Amino acid sequence: MNQYAETLVQELKHRSVPQKADWWNNYLKGEIRFVGTSIPEIRKLLIEKNCSEGLDQLPMNQQVSLVNNLMRSELAEYKLTAILYIQLFWIGRQKNSFLLSLISDWFTDRYIHDWNTCDWLSVKVLTPLIDSGDESVIWTLKKWNRDPYLWKARASLVPFAHSKNIGDHTLSIERFSDILIRREERFAKTAVGCVLREYSKLDEEFVLDFLSKHVKYTTWDVKRNALKYHRQKLKQS
Repeated sequence: MNQYAETLVQELKHRSVPQKADWWNNYLKGEIRFVGTSIPEIRKLLIEKNCSEGLDQLPMNQQVSLVNNLMRSELAEYKLTAILYIQLFWIGRQKNSFLLSLISDWFTDRYIHDWNTCDWLSVKVLTPLIDSGDESVIWTLKKWNRDPYLWKARASLVPFAHSKNIGDHTLSIERFSDILIRREERFAKTAVGCVLREYSKLDEEFVLDFLSKHVKYTTWDVKRNALKYHRQKLKQS
């Protein structure tokens, strides 16, 4: 393992809380294992190590080795450390095409195989790339949307849920959702519910119309999530 990755791993173990690990291991039901280190603690560790060891000034081949070693691990927090590293030190500094190629390889190699890692990656890295205004990001996600690998396909849509400019992506959200809602996998469908929930704050009619058109493929999970704010408004009226 890369020496810098090894140092981070040892620190993550040192800062772990067994009770947190037990809770997350139970919640994820064995999809991935946890050591019990919180996101704020991981972020704090990365900032501390960057100050003391200049991680973001290392040659890029060493930095790539660092994040790949962390993402290759079977423990959730090590993967999250790789994701937060990219968020803290690479977004806005490295080309979007480079970041998307690296992440695409992670999916190809099956380093991402659970919804927790997939969604943290979506929120912390892919959403900022969407918000950068780089149209090539959308074109790349369009390719991911049809990928047979569930988690790569899910990652094509989930990032839009937290976009600062979600209203600018109506067409992509509609097209990507149309593909995923037709898939059999639960986590393909729930990605749609997640994004529709946030889009409903902007346009309820769009969400209601989408659900009506796709009722054949829509599960209770999707409807419950997509209509969360709509139902709250009905209760208050």
